[in-house]
Amino acid sequence: MSYFSDHYHSYVPPHISGTERVRITIMKPTPTQEMEQRIRMRYAFAMSAFGRMFRPNHITFEMRSLCNEWSQIEDQPPQGDLYKVDRYFLELWKNRNQ
Repeated sequence: MSYFSDHYHSYVPPHISGTERVRITIMKPTPTQEMEQRIRMRYAFAMSAFGRMFRPNHITFEMRSLCNEWSQIEDQPPQGDLYKVDRYFLELWKNRNQ
């Protein structure tokens, strides 16, 4: 069954000459969007450490606040295994009021 000439006798396929103008736009993230994405990723990273240590349903509002504060500063967690990362966030949690 053909849809072109058998059923649609007056069908004319669109003609493309190759000289049409085409506009291609590429959306580059703005520095603000990149900054927000970096902060969200750092927040999720810190929350995952607390989730591993305390289980997700035991994460308190204060822990979330600490993760939010940490995500907006430039401190880097230790490189290496997750044990060192979890110890880093545990020490931040213990020393939060000092």
